[in-house]
Amino acid sequence: MVTGVAAVAVAVGLVVGAGPGTAAPATFPDHQVSKTTADGWRVTAIKADEKVRSVAPLNQSPWTREGFLSLRGEGRITGAGRTAVSAGTITAGFQIGCNTDVTSGITLGITAGPTAQMSISWPPALIVGAQANGNISTTLKPGTIANIPFGTKKLAGPSAGLTVDGVHVKVDGCLGPVAVRAYTTLAISTPTNDNTINVYGQPHYL
Repeated sequence: MVTGVAAVAVAVGLVVGAGPGTAAPATFPDHQVSKTTADGWRVTAIKADEKVRSVAPLNQSPWTREGFLSLRGEGRITGAGRTAVSAGTITAGFQIGCNTDVTSGITLGITAGPTAQMSISWPPALIVGAQANGNISTTLKPGTIANIPFGTKKLAGPSAGLTVDGVHVKVDGCLGPVAVRAYTTLAISTPTNDNTINVYGQPHYL
């Protein structure tokens, strides 16, 4: 029986300064996707202010990847639709992929095949006016991707957004690259149609 676990922990915190072995945050272009719904509304999902900063892991393990993520997601509704929009949400987050679990043969209280255990926790108050998803846990099999929403905000008008800054990511027990990809999702509903659009960033490696 193969035993093992690879863990990913994510938490939000403000990053002040840079310690030894850190690199300046890499910034990436903003992207947006616009579509016209069947009701005639023009909807736009925006991924903005994305930053990825890889740092040397505090535990100095060759099997650990660590970094900090920042992102803003925005949603806009324009035009003159035939039916009123009754609800809408904007969600922003990252997709995180672990390439290969290297903890086989180490027993950590889990008797199963290779998996990557991911957990997310941060104070919801850091995202004012939005619903932050704290205390999330999920299981990744190596070679798959987890879709991790960092927060969701309801639209109270034609536009809304949310920002997360300094999201701490630590991946243990992974061999090879750990990839992250930002995304923003805008979903709206009318009495006659539901529409969802997504915009994605490029994959980056910790």
